[in-house]
Amino acid sequence: MLNTKRLLLTLATLLLCLTAVVAAGQKESVVAEIPTLTLATADNTYGLSTDPELQGAITALIESKTGTKINPIIPPLASYTDKLATLVNSGDIPDLFVVAQAMTKIPTMVAREQILDLTDYIKNSPALSKLDPNLFKDLQIDGKTYFVPYNYPKSKAIFIRKDLMEQYGVKLSNTPTAEEFRTEMAKFVGKGIIPFNFPKWVDNFQFFYNSFGAWGGVYLNDGAFVDGFQTQQMKNALAYLRQLYADGVLNQEFITTENSGMREKTYTGQAASSIDYVTNYINYVQNTTAAKKYTEMHLIYKIVGPEGYGGSLNEATQTAFVVSAKTKNPDAAVKVLETIVTDSEVYPAFFGIGLEGMHYTLDANKAIVPSAKAANSGYKYTLNYLSDSFIDIDINNLAFALTPALQQGLPKQIEHIKAMSANLGPNHAADVPVGVSVAYDRVAPSIKSTRESIATKIIVGTVSLEQGMAEYENFWKSINGPKILEELNAAR
Repeated sequence: MLNTKRLLLTLATLLLCLTAVVAAGQKESVVAEIPTLTLATADNTYGLSTDPELQGAITALIESKTGTKINPIIPPLASYTDKLATLVNSGDIPDLFVVAQAMTKIPTMVAREQILDLTDYIKNSPALSKLDPNLFKDLQIDGKTYFVPYNYPKSKAIFIRKDLMEQYGVKLSNTPTAEEFRTEMAKFVGKGIIPFNFPKWVDNFQFFYNSFGAWGGVYLNDGAFVDGFQTQQMKNALAYLRQLYADGVLNQEFITTENSGMREKTYTGQAASSIDYVTNYINYVQNTTAAKKYTEMHLIYKIVGPEGYGGSLNEATQTAFVVSAKTKNPDAAVKVLETIVTDSEVYPAFFGIGLEGMHYTLDANKAIVPSAKAANSGYKYTLNYLSDSFIDIDINNLAFALTPALQQGLPKQIEHIKAMSANLGPNHAADVPVGVSVAYDRVAPSIKSTRESIATKIIVGTVSLEQGMAEYENFWKSINGPKILEELNAAR
């Protein structure tokens, strides 16, 4: 009897041990099943702070929402593109990452089989499938979608200070003619201010090319590929821009003007106007207020040329999320993407204000006050997400208070974003398929840099219009441009 009891006791002990081992194994299995993902994005997202603890709080929020383990890669904005290129070219592609200049880079990545086809993932996602299909149409490749934007398509308008318009009697509608714009803006000339401040990024001149039915680059026109820089429409557009420069309307130092300097001069009233994203209207409200130079901004959506052409500078999908074709956890990567883009808690934390109690606190008036740690790490919150995210946010029922200027400015920004949909210019950036013409793929960057250089020289008067176009024609022949167009058209 005693032996039987001992045997039963031994068996019970062994059973308990076995149960413990199995349970431990199950726990290890559960831990092992948590997907681990790399997420790459610049530090102008991710809570807008470079502090590791604050960035870690954003990571923890995403992890808690998605059941994943996130290894973030968050370079400074200025070096993000180079860092990403290094990762992609080395084969160490992040599972999920942000792509800038998406219209030109995503087709290349698709051709190189570097990113995942998201068509079915979007269709099967409860949140992503509800997004407006028009968000994807400008960058579909063979009917497939490889990206998800995180805000409405980017477009640019001309921002003019209303206080200076009133002071100098400038009268312009939201869609003036080219002649009206030239003659009215000339009223600012000689008044000690820059009439129209413009950045050194010459591709912004597409705003004016649109007014003349021109496109700066190779594109599809009536079913055939043409070089838009050599058209009569482009000559007309460059002649107009040259006139704006000669009249003193266009910033005489635009060649060296950075975006930040352009905006600062407009914020402070040193310039009457600038060209900027419509989604930056709130920034003008905040920064003119901070400079004690607050004014409403008048937006010009498009300038109508003599033939009736015109449209805003349409950058379409400028920045977007993509998923690596090599990811071992595509479902988890798409879940994280979906959460960042559509979750009403994650989106504001990631793109706008960070987390209460970490990045900021609220004072007695419910105003956002950055924490010391955030303030010391470059944090500068933005409220653009209230108007240009896909999330339906009730701006009259926020946890924090808006300043009087923002209470007035935010509805204006929403109004302008909606108005732009009817005034968008064309975007042909993805017209030319990658891989069809090896010659074109090789010389495309030099075509862009050459046309922008020659356009600049024509506008500032270093060369005449005829000399500049002749210079470009010689360049076009040197790269065998006619043969390139022949190859592109043969592949259609």
